[in-house]
Amino acid sequence: MSIKYKAHHLCFIIIMLIILSERACQSAFPPLNLISTQLPLPTSTVAIRWKNLIEWADLGTGKGPVYSQAWSADGKWLVTSDYDKVRVWDGATFREVGVLEGHTSFIWGVAWSPASGQTLLASASQDGSVRIWDVGTSAQIASLETGWAFSITWSPDGEYLAVGTYSGQVQVWDASAQELLHTWKSPTRVPIISLGWSPDGNTIASGELQGDINMWDTASGEILQRLTGYTQERRDVNGVAWSPDGKILASAHQDGKVRLWDTGTFGLIRTIRAHSGWARGVVFSPNGHLLASTGEDKRICLWDVATGQEYAEQHHNYLPVWSASWSPDGLYVTSGAGRYEQPHTGATIVWQVP
Repeated sequence: MSIKYKAHHLCFIIIMLIILSERACQSAFPPLNLISTQLPLPTSTVAIRWKNLIEWADLGTGKGPVYSQAWSADGKWLVTSDYDKVRVWDGATFREVGVLEGHTSFIWGVAWSPASGQTLLASASQDGSVRIWDVGTSAQIASLETGWAFSITWSPDGEYLAVGTYSGQVQVWDASAQELLHTWKSPTRVPIISLGWSPDGNTIASGELQGDINMWDTASGEILQRLTGYTQERRDVNGVAWSPDGKILASAHQDGKVRLWDTGTFGLIRTIRAHSGWARGVVFSPNGHLLASTGEDKRICLWDVATGQEYAEQHHNYLPVWSASWSPDGLYVTSGAGRYEQPHTGATIVWQVP
């Protein structure tokens, strides 16, 4: 047997071994798209990570700043803030189908009533009012004189509305009677810039401009726990969100970090270095597995709640990103951007979650 023949024979054996090895790997590890349809998303131990979210719809620039946004519970509508207006979008076609007008200054918060069968939306504004709208008819139902309202959240049954104000108050209103029931004052008297009502209705979390988080007992109005002193950096609480099961509270901070808190022990579970520059907003996916965060670095990021690992991210053109919201089916996440206190300099993009 010649040396040349031996060399060819050896090459043939090596090639066959490679092919057999690849086939064995393919049988052991199906293609990525097959994995994504079989495994829960994400798993508690290993999150399958895609680099980028997929742009599904661009709702246009010049509308904002989008300090706040929210999907209706049935997915029929998406609402976004635009300076002194609330814009209503069709949740299927993403075409603008209405504009709610009445505010005279920046709108900082929007929130749908969770009451079944209702189409009520509340909006909180710098003009000193919170307004309640029937989105189905585009009619204003009520205007509550709250003072500069930064943040807003409904009780789980839709009967009450909590408002965080510039003067450091948490106000609790009877939504149907339009009556102020309680006024709770923060010990520091600094603006309440974020609010979240717990899924069981027993607690309201309020985030302050200087960084403390108060956990209010809704029955007594007393502070159950004050989360403070967890960092020496500037830590304004720009956003808070409860997980669907109520076991975790997420908070977004001026130091670019997102923090996860155990609502049973009030202990810090994890700190995520989420953004360069300020972290602005946080919101859990409907199943609670993922957390979306937005930031001054013009990014929206998705995080695996169980591990703290980044799941996906995307840049939002040239504007800082303020807000995010999930479609009820979890297939889409929407990011809203804009420049601080500059009317009509915003943009909203709908992303498909891989």
